[in-house]
Amino acid sequence: MTSTVKKTLEEAKFSPPVFDSCPHLKQILTSNAKDTVYRNYGLAVNVALALKLRNGNVPLYKTSDGSKVEYKKLLRLRNKAVRCRECLESLSCTYFCLQCSHVGCWKNGHALAHTKSTGHVFGIDSQTGYIYCFRCGDYVGDQRLELIRQSKQGERTEPVMDNLGTETIIDGSRPPSLKASTGLRGFINMGATCFMSSIVQTIVHNPFVRDYFLSGYHAKCPKKMDTCITCCIDEIFKVFYGTDETKGYGPTALLTAAWRVKNSLAGYSEQDAHEFWQFLLDEIHKSDTELHPELDDTSTCRCITHKTFAGQLQSTVTCEKCLHSKNTVDPMLDLSLEIAKISKNKVTLNDCLDLFTSKEKLDSMTICSHCKRETTRTKQLLVRKLPPILAFQLKRFEHSASSSTKIETHVGFPLFLDMEPYTVSDILDSNEKERTSWGLMTYQLFAIVIHIGSVNTGHYICIIKNRDGNWFKFDDSKITLVSQEYVSKSNAYLLYYILCQA
Repeated sequence: MTSTVKKTLEEAKFSPPVFDSCPHLKQILTSNAKDTVYRNYGLAVNVALALKLRNGNVPLYKTSDGSKVEYKKLLRLRNKAVRCRECLESLSCTYFCLQCSHVGCWKNGHALAHTKSTGHVFGIDSQTGYIYCFRCGDYVGDQRLELIRQSKQGERTEPVMDNLGTETIIDGSRPPSLKASTGLRGFINMGATCFMSSIVQTIVHNPFVRDYFLSGYHAKCPKKMDTCITCCIDEIFKVFYGTDETKGYGPTALLTAAWRVKNSLAGYSEQDAHEFWQFLLDEIHKSDTELHPELDDTSTCRCITHKTFAGQLQSTVTCEKCLHSKNTVDPMLDLSLEIAKISKNKVTLNDCLDLFTSKEKLDSMTICSHCKRETTRTKQLLVRKLPPILAFQLKRFEHSASSSTKIETHVGFPLFLDMEPYTVSDILDSNEKERTSWGLMTYQLFAIVIHIGSVNTGHYICIIKNRDGNWFKFDDSKITLVSQEYVSKSNAYLLYYILCQA
């Protein structure tokens, strides 16, 4: 450690270590290997804390040498560095070995297996930079290591605010407590409001939307909560991530605002969760573009709704005689998939996607604009561009003039989903860098909304995967830890996948 760094550590007012030391840590820090340990810890913490307080809506950052680098590139590099060496897990908690270059996950036991095989007992939490002693089975601390950790928190690359007016992260703001940082809190049922609660939970735990609100992008909205849906969501983020309260939250303001903004939501009758999700995204889009008009000044909207959920769907109509094709590209925020038309005992999400993207013969005869002959045509839908968050609706409700029914067929869904087979092939074969919004095609499941009951009366719950890889069931104000097996057996109505970042 250089004299400059030493002086910085001595002059700054750092908080004491959060965790007590242990005999194993004391032993290694008094050995001849201590300098190596301090150096390794500093390098690991640099990676662990990279981008932690940065704003994903700021596209460029300046490095220490003055060069500019894209936020997405920084994020991909960090996520590659924190992946488990054995199973490549990155969404759940992983640990850097303090004594070598190994990275192992907690979820599948690879960090613990490394400890047992090598005798290296210390892991650095890739999310927080804290040290875990596998021999003690607890987090441990040391004054000098904590000084290093806190000094690294201050080493931020500078955001390039080319398209934004001011920096949104306030100097001197304190990090939330561990309890608050999880955002785990339920909603009180205000009378058939489970549809609302379940959808808002998927928003609260969406990392892209969470970063937007916690960075203060909606803070300057001049409206009041009783007329602004997005202000209500902003308040929920503040309460869920800024306080230690764990009792159910009453979404009174959100309910009132929803009634005022959309009359069909007024009253205490059951509503459709998917329709509310679409309504909520539209309201956030309107608010974001009103506050930041520059986001909507081109053909591609750059508001948080569209940056997170928007993709492109391509429809290809082909003449069956001359095989001439015409493509039409439309925006999409989700994919609605049929269940009823699949005649299989065990239906999967991939079956639904296969049906959605299969060629369909159009009934009507028409004159081909290319060969000028009367002909039949085929139509095929494929995804042209995928978003960071991919949402699916499984069409469980069928309505006719005389009746409404619910399809109870269980649809199996993978924890990891490869979307390449459902994407336009000429994109796959081209040299375009952005085959998707982020250049990748593999997704990981992180949220499910489930409808329990009949078409006319029922109840919505949701299941969310947290950053440590644990699944939690949200049933109004009740939160329960559930197994992966429980998740797989769920009768999903809405599925939310997040893009795996290389």
